[in-house]
Amino acid sequence: MDNKGYSSDWLEKLKFNNNIVSVVSRYLTLTRKGNRYWACCPFHHEKTPSFEVNEQGQFYHCYGCGESGDVITFVQKLEGLDFVDAIKNLAERSGMEVPDFVGDKAVLDKRKKRELLQNICRDTAIYYNSTLKSQWGAKGLEYLRKRGVSDSTITKLGIGYSSNWNGLCAHLLKKGYKKQDILEAGVCGEKDGKLYDEMAMRVVFPVIDHTGKVVGFSGRALDGNAYAKYKNTKATMLFNKSSNIYCINLLRKARLNKNYAILVEGQMDVVSLQQAGFENAIATMGTAFNKNHVQTLKRFVDKVIVCFDGDGAGQKATAKSLEPLLQEGLEITIVSLPEKLDPDEYIKKYGSDAYQKLLDNAMPVYEFEIRYEATKFDLANRDQIPKFIDNCINIIISMPQDSEKDIYLNLVAELSGVNKETIKRQLSNTKVDSKLLQNDNKSQFVNETQKTKNYMAEQFVLASILHKKSYVTSVEIDDFVNNEFKELYKYILDNNYPLVAKVFDDFDLSNRPDIKSVVDFDFDKVKKPQDEFAGCLLKMQLDRLLNEQNNINISMQKCTDDKMKMELLKKASEISKKIIEKKTLLNKVG
Repeated sequence: MDNKGYSSDWLEKLKFNNNIVSVVSRYLTLTRKGNRYWACCPFHHEKTPSFEVNEQGQFYHCYGCGESGDVITFVQKLEGLDFVDAIKNLAERSGMEVPDFVGDKAVLDKRKKRELLQNICRDTAIYYNSTLKSQWGAKGLEYLRKRGVSDSTITKLGIGYSSNWNGLCAHLLKKGYKKQDILEAGVCGEKDGKLYDEMAMRVVFPVIDHTGKVVGFSGRALDGNAYAKYKNTKATMLFNKSSNIYCINLLRKARLNKNYAILVEGQMDVVSLQQAGFENAIATMGTAFNKNHVQTLKRFVDKVIVCFDGDGAGQKATAKSLEPLLQEGLEITIVSLPEKLDPDEYIKKYGSDAYQKLLDNAMPVYEFEIRYEATKFDLANRDQIPKFIDNCINIIISMPQDSEKDIYLNLVAELSGVNKETIKRQLSNTKVDSKLLQNDNKSQFVNETQKTKNYMAEQFVLASILHKKSYVTSVEIDDFVNNEFKELYKYILDNNYPLVAKVFDDFDLSNRPDIKSVVDFDFDKVKKPQDEFAGCLLKMQLDRLLNEQNNINISMQKCTDDKMKMELLKKASEISKKIIEKKTLLNKVG
């Protein structure tokens, strides 16, 4: 269980004073149906409400995207706050005084260190921005002016400039920061015992996380002889170029109007798009778009449009790298800019409306790959068509859904002029590379074998108990075989059948899928819950008795003491009677 840093009693009082229905209704329009409230989910785009707020259990759950939590989690995710800041937000709303954070020393030290490094990064960003606007920032300002960047955009994005190697270092030391902390923040390096500015002689773009905190920087060199055109902050406690996203902080506002993000290749592309009104423009920090980025973006949007510029071969390779990310539950489409223009150049030449039209017609990843293949061949030449189809088969065969394969078979048939059924037969006769499926098959096998015999029965029984359904009858803790379920049931008993919301305090549900499945259980899918409960419990009890019977039989085979054997026989007889009773009842329940 997690150490949240506040007493369980105080957290319960905080939640009591912040009824989840009242809090959520400040952000969403809730419609009451029975004893539950519904709205369109704020965490993904939808037209039909699938977001439930349960007042009795004081939790929410979206049956569309799977998001769930208590009132604290809701404020965290919607406001982009960490746990402690969400606590402060709710306490302020309800007029409660926040007690001292009482996490263990390691937790406290880590939090204090993060806050210190965030302060250093914030003051560094302020320094760079002030430098750009001063007489020392003329060179940086000249570059930005040539690129058409306005003063309002500079302010909005906090763009700055570093005019020398030691000014920032002296500034931070003067503010009282220690040398070691400055180094750990990644804003300065050290050579021969002296600090130097990591972004010296560069236009600097502060990297701000989704909570609004400055966590690092990206610098654009103005000197053509610089060893790197762009330079990012080194890896720190706050910054990781493989997971941070430039302008992710602005998506919180942009998602209210648009449910997608525009992913471009560099900071200046983002700057140009932001200035042109595309506040959902983002960029990775010079790394490939990966699973970490997807997990972050899923909190804000349900679609990403990847905007390419550059050569076709590079676009095809990038498109191929996006295929695995489609399985992460984020829709990904692709725009390829004509004439090898970048977004800034395209907008200046054709305007924002034309760019928006390109976005509106973005292609799914697989369609992009197939249409790219079509550009490599002269499809008017019959001799080149078979090779085109071969290449497309290699794309289609890796698609996870048969319905998806069917869609793209139609596209290949349309482009090639070859009958769809002919291409489909070729697809059926093409062997899948076992290496492509090895990892997926392995993970599916592991997931299946981890589930106990009566997993679904135990899940439903425990969900009914946790959600305090009226049909629940007495259940023994040993009726559960799944260790996660057994742990949760013991927790429920020890805490005198708590509100569902309390589970979010004491378990990290992101890493406890079995327990999360109980919390998020969809009872609407069960037609006769009372009969279902009785049947599931009987299955569990019968399974336990059969295991006991098996263990007794093993013990009897090993036993050499006659008296002990008689006792085991007596137990075996009693269990046999119970097994018959349970089977009879189970047959009646159906």
